Amino acid sequence: MKPALILLAIASLLFPLHGYSADYGISAASSSILMAAQKNTNQNLRVKNRQQATQMVKGRYNAKVLSVQSSRVNGNPGYRAKLLSKDGVVFYVAIDAVTGQMSRQ
Repeated sequence: MKPALILLAIASLLFPLHGYSADYGISAASSSILMAAQKNTNQNLRVKNRQQATQMVKGRYNAKVLSVQSSRVNGNPGYRAKLLSKDGVVFYVAIDAVTGQMSRQ
């Protein structure tokens, strides 16, 4: 990945395009570049959204999913799920969105 694209992807995470672009002096052209970088970054993920992460942990761990939140996992974007086992134990699972790997914590 080109360094400029990496910087744009990082900027898009720091400054989401929800009407804030004018507040940070980002031009319309830069906004469209940031949106393209965000889409490109999302395409490289094995786990693309919270719903997919929820289905993955449901399928692997026979437990009730209490919550799933965006998180960083091994420096990558990912999710942290809170689950309740059938015997009443609460546990957490980290889901790496880049690799799709899950690990119980």
